[in-house]
Amino acid sequence: MKYMIRERYTCQRGKVPEYLERLNIVVGFIQAGGLEFHKILVDISGPMDTVYHEFEVDDIQQCFAFQRGVYENPDADTQKLIDHVNII
Repeated sequence: MKYMIRERYTCQRGKVPEYLERLNIVVGFIQAGGLEFHKILVDISGPMDTVYHEFEVDDIQQCFAFQRGVYENPDADTQKLIDHVNII
């Protein structure tokens, strides 16, 4: 069974292009962790710009373990990446 994970990011008006650049860095990081299928969708029709990042996983528990491993005790490079993405 495959699971589809969807992350939703609400950006300030006009910040989607900047956020997409940062999200591409994250996607590269996630792909290095073994996840292959990715889809990025952008909705600019509402009051705020929204970016969706979708990806498929075979094992949902493995996905959550990977995320916990990233955020629990990030090394300096990972923390820099997290900070870089979270400023928008």
